[in-house]
Amino acid sequence: MNMETVLAKKTGEAFTKANLRAWSSVAYLFPGLHPDGFEDADSGWPRVLKRFAAEAWRRAEAGELADEELYCSDAVWCGLCDRMHTHKPDEMVRRLALAADYGESLSV
Repeated sequence: MNMETVLAKKTGEAFTKANLRAWSSVAYLFPGLHPDGFEDADSGWPRVLKRFAAEAWRRAEAGELADEELYCSDAVWCGLCDRMHTHKPDEMVRRLALAADYGESLSV
């Protein structure tokens, strides 16, 4: 299932997990983008991704996304960590712990 389809869904428990996974994937792939000010011309957000940020904000304002879900810092950290060539032991411990927490299969 692609990210656009997931973010367009409106109801159900599967939607909640799938939506969060899709939004987190934006943070993982584009760690330099910040949800605040995504509409600004100089925000750095590609036009095609701005609609995902708008939908995430809409859901956050409706109470469907908590602050830690809107600002998915773990996904950003993992995206940066996975791009590094060498890792310190404590970085690997954190990365493996995050993978264990969020690595479950998503059946939608």
